[in-house]
Amino acid sequence: MIKILTAFTEEIDDIEQALAELLEQLDLDHKSLANSLGIIHCFSDFVDSGVVRALAAKLPFDTVGCTTLSASISSGMGQIGLTVTVLTSDDVGFACGVSAPITASVDAPLTELYGRIGLKEKPVMLMPFIPFLFQVGGDEFVDKLSALSGGVPAFGTLAISNETDFSRTFTFYNGEAYPASMALAVLTGNAAPEFLSVSVNEENILKQKAVVTGTNRNILQSINNMPAVKYLESIGLAKGGDIGGLASMPFIIYLEDGSILTRACIGANEEGALILCGGVPLNSAVALATMGFEDVIGSTGNKIREALAAAKDRGFLMYSCAARNWSLGLRPMAEHEKAKECLGDRPYHFVYSGGEVFPFPLGNGRVVNHLQNDSLIICLL
Repeated sequence: MIKILTAFTEEIDDIEQALAELLEQLDLDHKSLANSLGIIHCFSDFVDSGVVRALAAKLPFDTVGCTTLSASISSGMGQIGLTVTVLTSDDVGFACGVSAPITASVDAPLTELYGRIGLKEKPVMLMPFIPFLFQVGGDEFVDKLSALSGGVPAFGTLAISNETDFSRTFTFYNGEAYPASMALAVLTGNAAPEFLSVSVNEENILKQKAVVTGTNRNILQSINNMPAVKYLESIGLAKGGDIGGLASMPFIIYLEDGSILTRACIGANEEGALILCGGVPLNSAVALATMGFEDVIGSTGNKIREALAAAKDRGFLMYSCAARNWSLGLRPMAEHEKAKECLGDRPYHFVYSGGEVFPFPLGNGRVVNHLQNDSLIICLL
């Protein structure tokens, strides 16, 4: 069994005040159990001010996490805030580590990290916190972790920040901030996590499907044997190479194993290829979808209520894609508000993500780990 404790602060500059607020809310002397793990999410300024490092030094257990656009718990929410979520248990173990910086390939750094953690039993769940790197897609981290662990369910997030160039996007391990390293937490023992996800409502997916005929990592080169931008022009979704409207249109990718990916488009290159926030397999089917304010808020409320029906007394860990936040226009906190409306005082954290790591169910107890975009993912613990 895992108990979840949470705390929130908006105090950036006064480290002592921030620590006092957070530690009072956590009340570790009376509420923590034998084994604990801390998960920190925050606006980037909390790194610069030293609050992240000071908090990790004060907590008597390992901490992981990353920067985010905004975060909330039952007792507080804000775009410029910090949340700490403590998982604590008498019969679940936690092990953590951070990789060497990633430059071109994830293989050696992640292999070394997974071996260094030194697990004595098969994990129940992995929680990766992946750096935002333009040269290496987040799905490469997920695929490597799946290979190393033998397919253990992975639930986590890709770091994000508010800068237009994402220049202050960091992962955390024990108070240190890393621009290009993956932090990893591993759960073992008597945990039985349940996972739920929602992306785009079925009725929002355009009926016209096509085939991916050219791809290189996260570069979608051609669709139906046409340069990707030309294909979009042929169906009226781009004009003269302008794809500006696609920022709010998720790409729905249908894989041969029956799982479904959602990808956000972040631009096009000079060759008429599309740059997506994750890889797209060759020969997969692709369709586009629409996503607006009501779609985001409605799907969030419906999925949280579905999770509540199975939750019993468990807490919620939730990550929602930054693209969902950008669809909210002038109400950037509306999804947080919907989570609070549904969950009340139940322990939870709701954090925005640059990509959502989620174990997609294939049936018969099997899962395949994917990096998602445009999604809300939920873990019940």
